[in-house]
Amino acid sequence: MKTANVLMIDRLRMGTDGDGVTTLVGFYGCPLRCKYCINDRCHTSESDSVMTSADLYNRVKIDQLYFKATGGGLTFGGGEPLLNAEFIFEIMELGAKEWHTTIETSLNVPIGKWGCLIDYVDEYIVDVKDMNPTIYKSYTGCDNEVVISNLKELQRQGLSGKILLRLPLIHEYNEENDRMRSRHELEEIGFSRFNELKYKIL
Repeated sequence: MKTANVLMIDRLRMGTDGDGVTTLVGFYGCPLRCKYCINDRCHTSESDSVMTSADLYNRVKIDQLYFKATGGGLTFGGGEPLLNAEFIFEIMELGAKEWHTTIETSLNVPIGKWGCLIDYVDEYIVDVKDMNPTIYKSYTGCDNEVVISNLKELQRQGLSGKILLRLPLIHEYNEENDRMRSRHELEEIGFSRFNELKYKIL
């Protein structure tokens, strides 16, 4: 039985993670160090937050009637949920595969480490940041080769319709023309679902 450091379990959400009533499960841990990280707590580790996959499944299944009645389900976020792919896989096998499953991710984890989830994920919400590698690295501290490779592989497998790509305007890092170039590059790969937004700097 796998364990993971669980940052939060946010129940009975509506209108934020797709259709229906959803529960957001957030994890500690992320490969990125984004300058305007909205959840910087994910970079710490809390010893009392460790749960087994069975513990988590039993915590969230109390809302399964809501999930089934509304078309909702589980959203895994973070931090970076793909760092806990085997843990999520066990939750799916315990019964969560009956619910709609969304992954909110940077997609900056090699697909070899999370490919076990492909048959279970109904939607990916991918925070692309910017396709320009210089902008991406300046903002996140990491390269984006893995992100681009994963996107191409998911498209090759015919999964582009399951992927919503977030393209933010990031204060002091990119501009509208950068976002337009990113969108065009992603359209050339074969994607058509985009969420264009602007980060609010507090």
